[in-house]
Amino acid sequence: MKKILCPTDFSHTAMKAVDYAAEIAIRAGAHLSLLHVVHLPIVDTSETALVASELLGEQMRDAEGRLKELCMQTSEKYSSKSSAGFTCDYILREALLTDITEHLTKNEGYDLIVLGTTGVGNALEELLIGSNAEAILEQVNCPVLAVPAAAEAPVLNKVVYASDYAEGDKEALQYVFEIAKLFNATVDVVHVVKEATTESAQKAETFWSQMQQAFPGYPLQFKEVTNKSRQQGLIDYYEANHASLLAILRREKGFLRELFSQSLAERMTYKATVPLLVLQSKKNK
Repeated sequence: MKKILCPTDFSHTAMKAVDYAAEIAIRAGAHLSLLHVVHLPIVDTSETALVASELLGEQMRDAEGRLKELCMQTSEKYSSKSSAGFTCDYILREALLTDITEHLTKNEGYDLIVLGTTGVGNALEELLIGSNAEAILEQVNCPVLAVPAAAEAPVLNKVVYASDYAEGDKEALQYVFEIAKLFNATVDVVHVVKEATTESAQKAETFWSQMQQAFPGYPLQFKEVTNKSRQQGLIDYYEANHASLLAILRREKGFLRELFSQSLAERMTYKATVPLLVLQSKKNK
């Protein structure tokens, strides 16, 4: 991990995401960039175009001042925590958030996006900067970490990885381990079945054997959970084991909408405390 991108709208929720992004950057020796976007309103006459241009200029000047201040405050807060040095800069653009994040991850080497989530409403994809989470996940090829405003301090102790015994689990777990090792956290791989059967037990045994061979010596545990609801099984395990991060592999378009139904989103945003790491499979890249 070399470069982390953290979009911000200067809200309290955004500040929580900045804390997570900065803590990861320090531990990984990565560079952090704070991103703010400004939108030019649609205009239909020369008169409204002039007003819009003046408004845009004012918004850009205000945003740049706030970005400079936030960048300086973040550097002052975290530089003392890093013996190797902590670097932070900012990016200000007149653009759509989805477009600029796609460009930066594809062309500028950013390999992790850290976003703040509102925890308001009942949809996981509601972000502090609007309903952009699903759109961003559709367009970028790097992991996205969604951080709720009321999440605990950015110190991870246990990461839960939700497995479907998918082809991409091995690659995804490699990244999860990289994050976990930064915090000396353990990793629990969890698979939820509606009913325990001989076939499910055999699949679990095969999968666990493959993971042990792939990751010898890692602080890794595997658990197959029985629950009529896959979503509820994940929630119950996460809460019962006092985990601090949930990681999932997004394998197809619209995966979050399918996996995280409205009822699950309501549970996952219970007190808005569950940070969610969404990983991209090779098929989505």
